[in-house]
Amino acid sequence: MATLGNYFLNGPSLGSSTTIFLDANLTLIAPNGFYSDGVTSREQVSGVLLPAVTCGSCATPCGDTISASGGQGIYLLNLDAGSTVSDVGAVVIRFNPFNIPDGIKAIFDGNVYNKISSPVDGYHQSTDPNGFTVLGQLSNDCGLTGNISNFPALQEFIFNGTSFVATGNTQNITITPGDVSLGSLSPDVCVMVIPKTAATPSLVNIEVVGPCGGTAFNVSVDCPVLLPSFSSSIKYNSSNISCEEPLGKTFHFVKVHTATDTFVGLYDYVFEDSFGALALADGFYLIDNVASPNKVIEVVNGIVVAFTDCSASPSFVYNSVVLVEDCNDQTGTATTILDINEADVIIGGQLTSTSGGNLTPLNPGVYRMSLDLIDGQVYNLVSIPVSTYIVQVDNSGFIINKTQC
Repeated sequence: MATLGNYFLNGPSLGSSTTIFLDANLTLIAPNGFYSDGVTSREQVSGVLLPAVTCGSCATPCGDTISASGGQGIYLLNLDAGSTVSDVGAVVIRFNPFNIPDGIKAIFDGNVYNKISSPVDGYHQSTDPNGFTVLGQLSNDCGLTGNISNFPALQEFIFNGTSFVATGNTQNITITPGDVSLGSLSPDVCVMVIPKTAATPSLVNIEVVGPCGGTAFNVSVDCPVLLPSFSSSIKYNSSNISCEEPLGKTFHFVKVHTATDTFVGLYDYVFEDSFGALALADGFYLIDNVASPNKVIEVVNGIVVAFTDCSASPSFVYNSVVLVEDCNDQTGTATTILDINEADVIIGGQLTSTSGGNLTPLNPGVYRMSLDLIDGQVYNLVSIPVSTYIVQVDNSGFIINKTQC
């Protein structure tokens, strides 16, 4: 087990030194063994340091809150998210930069993560997939907004299990206008999600840059867990979703909003999977797990941005359909069908044609639902009473896909 201690180097960093000493005068050579600064590990044998290696096992375990305050610099935090078969799910990073702007990104399994959701104003992300996302209050901007800010020699600090300590190294950091995402208010405790789908790798590297004169922030990293679920309709392109729409989909969420509850809330992340790997597509969904039942959520960038009420009970009875190609098709040929309520326009429902006085399954194709059209005639859909629905039916007239235009 690692033991913390104070040692002295004959170089500016562990990586560039040749010997570790017990005293500041560099006269007492430290015992044989392995020494780490939290990033690299080197073995000392008879007063000589052997080549450095990556030290994943020296990472700080997940689950704790880590606070930092200090001067301008770059702060490194290496977290161990676990390496057993049960250490899978979403790794949730909670970051509070307070008022003074700070940038954050995380590296896991060779991928950079910098997408953030704030409980105050939602989505933040650098336009550079490898850049820092800089958060904070606009009134405390230190010249970052609209400018390219170069920091050629920011002092580097690393968390050693107790506090952030100087490594003796510096880094050259550039912050561009696309990195800066400040708000009128402090962003509060922001959330980043990293999917961990296998036992290994386990090391999560978090980098925080304090580009202004001083910095203070809190970081906590939740150990990976499979995400809670909710029931949902399919995706629609409009918020006008019937309250009777079936909730046949199971999706997952990460809580960002701060109320003490277990509901899906404003600015929460929503995912197709329980690892947090695949964000829900932009659109509208009727869901069950909300404070008030049967709410429609609007999703943008995989984050809930609005809630609306679902539509009242069905008010249409369709007796016509128009053959189209997609939602953008403005002309089509009409076919009369057996009367069907809007509530019955569902995947798995069967549409029956009454063309020619015969009851037969509707021919396969894509149709827009409509009212009172003459069988076989071609219509301009701009001027006729059509619904926002288009449906695709198979050879037996069964609805296999439904889209709200």
